[in-house]
Amino acid sequence: MKQIHSALALVVFSAVLAGCATTEAQAPKAAAPAAAPAAAADAALTKAVTAALGKEAQLSGTKITAAATTDGAVTLSGAAKNDWQKYLAGDIAKKTAGIKSVKNSIKVD
Repeated sequence: MKQIHSALALVVFSAVLAGCATTEAQAPKAAAPAAAPAAAADAALTKAVTAALGKEAQLSGTKITAAATTDGAVTLSGAAKNDWQKYLAGDIAKKTAGIKSVKNSIKVD
């Protein structure tokens, strides 16, 4: 009788472990689809910043671009004619809806 109880406890314990292992293995698969919408949102933010920069007359003739956006943090790159243009580009990017932070890597010629 004692052996039956031990065997039954072992079976129940094994079933619990197998259930936990299945749950953990499925968790990363559920998180993967969230990455695609985040990447699309970042791409849309990059386009929005690029469009906002293009509308500013004081930045015409510069080679400033929104190089990349990750989780709402945009990186500006390129070249400006002076410090004012570099500042203005950063300010425009900061004011773009959805942007959380700006890394201004613009070089002044």
